[in-house]
Amino acid sequence: MRKIAFILLIAAMAAGCTKNSIDRPEDRSICFAPVAEKATKAIIQGATYPTTEAFTVSAYHEGTSAYFENLSASYNSTLTLWETATAEYWPLAGSLTFNAYSPSSASGVTITSDGVTATGYTVQTATQMTTDLCYGSYTVADCASHPESVPLQFSHALTQVVFRVKAASYYENTSLSMTSLSMSGICSVGDFTGSAWENQNTEFNYDLHGISTVLTYDGTTPVTTDVCSYLFVPQTLGPNAAINVGYSVDFGGGRTLNNPPVTVSITGGTITEWVPGKKYIYTLNIGLDNVITISASTVGWSDQGYNIIVEES
Repeated sequence: MRKIAFILLIAAMAAGCTKNSIDRPEDRSICFAPVAEKATKAIIQGATYPTTEAFTVSAYHEGTSAYFENLSASYNSTLTLWETATAEYWPLAGSLTFNAYSPSSASGVTITSDGVTATGYTVQTATQMTTDLCYGSYTVADCASHPESVPLQFSHALTQVVFRVKAASYYENTSLSMTSLSMSGICSVGDFTGSAWENQNTEFNYDLHGISTVLTYDGTTPVTTDVCSYLFVPQTLGPNAAINVGYSVDFGGGRTLNNPPVTVSITGGTITEWVPGKKYIYTLNIGLDNVITISASTVGWSDQGYNIIVEES
């Protein structure tokens, strides 16, 4: 049996052209063997598509006529590929364009011959903030000589933001802890079409981390601690976009400072926009004298980073 296989790299027939009207032998069924572009349910971090995940796929003959639509493809451990519950077969001639999104459980996502769309896609809850939304498309130009595996490449539709924290070096002989982390003024809803976002709205306040995190040293060098990582709707950061950091300092001798959250704007740096498929790393440096500085650098999910110094008065 020759099946259609998809390689995911971590992106009713029309009248007169029905599936039954296209010649297709029953020994040429379509299956999938995915690989992600970069790194849906958890945030994909490598090029291997999780075998625990299913994706939804549609196929269009000659780019416009629906050959099959909205079928969930899941992993078959015996065949070591992804297959749909109902077998679909390669036509003998013509092209097939495959459009897909991942995971299949994603809410409000649709597929047309033009690609993947999502209207009013919302990222607010913990589940939504840790569920990757991916999309992909590939065209087999001549089904008469189709590949064994269809190279359908999944791309990330959302933005990943990573938060890290460290202390200034002069806290070496004190006990410093980050006590809370939140973001405010971040748009949580948007419309996705093809590969772009628009109509981002509904500013939302995100509680990201509420567990006291003790900051440590390697000798006299502050250790940078990863705090959390979440997904957000890509957007231009508005004037209200900010990170709020609470922390406490134990100076010894019964002298303790419990600092309420310090609000740090994130729109004054060189990065003013969150782009789909990129990772932004915010490093929070807790220091003294009420001075806040921001620097940014880019590395490559693509990585982009801020260093923010939070000071107490």
